[in-house]
Amino acid sequence: MKRVLAVVLIAALATLTLGIDSTLAASQSGDQKQAEKDRADVAKALGSMQRGTTARVERKDGTKFDVVIEEITPDSVTVLRQIGDKATSETIPISDIARIKNKSVKKMGAASKVLIVTAITLGVLGAVFVAAVASCSASPRNAPADADVD
Repeated sequence: MKRVLAVVLIAALATLTLGIDSTLAASQSGDQKQAEKDRADVAKALGSMQRGTTARVERKDGTKFDVVIEEITPDSVTVLRQIGDKATSETIPISDIARIKNKSVKKMGAASKVLIVTAITLGVLGAVFVAAVASCSASPRNAPADADVD
């Protein structure tokens, strides 16, 4: 029993003396600070963008692709991107984005330009549909056909 207590006491003193806990905490703190800085940089770049903006996204895993921004929320970005021959909508958490920046339409390929035109057209058609539904619901109703007219 005395040996076990002696070993535990020596191990505790060695740990305190060498500062193992403080170096581990320092490395974790540095990683957190870097992650917060990266997130702040991405949030700042997204602040200058709006719906329909073309951008180049680089994920933390190294993949890069061109997108059209559909929606920006505090925690994620919904984008329209081309995968093969299909345009798909994808929601990307901001924590997964390493870098995002505006992309010039002049430097984009023909397929990406078609993607942009499609996104803008869908946005305009959606706005027209909402306006039409709103105007139909606001129109006055006609009198019922079975009403007595004297």
